[in-house]
This record gives sequence, C-alpha cells and structure tokens, in this order.
Amino acid sequence: MSDMVDTFKAMREHVRQVREKYGIACPECRIKQPNRCATILLPQQRCKVDGYVDPRPDLTDNEFGDV
Repeated sequence: MSDMVDTFKAMREHVRQVREKYGIACPECRIKQPNRCATILLPQQRCKVDGYVDPRPDLTDNEFGDV
C-alpha cells in the first residue's frame, strides 16, 4: 500500500511541475472575475469556470517528461 501512496504523490508532484513550467492563467477568468485567482491551464485544456480552451498545441511526450 505504501508503494501506491508514494507513486501517486510522485505523479501529483510531476503534474504540479508541468503546470508550473507550461501553464498559463486563463485570460477569460482575469476579465470576467478579476478578484478571483485565475485557473492555470495547460495546452488544449478547457477552463471549467468560463469554458475557455487554451489554443496552444498539445504537449509532446518529451515536453511532458522533461520537467
């Protein structure tokens, strides 16, 4: 069980690092709700708050793994 916990923690940490490197703040969140923290979007991800889709091309396997 402990191995699974460590694996999930490592996966969550990796996604956090990818969001730090490639993520951008949703521009629609900044316009529509300026007092709220904007959603951080990865390429091709949809904002759940206002429906904005990031138009950047999807990350390659190398970009996703090199963080």
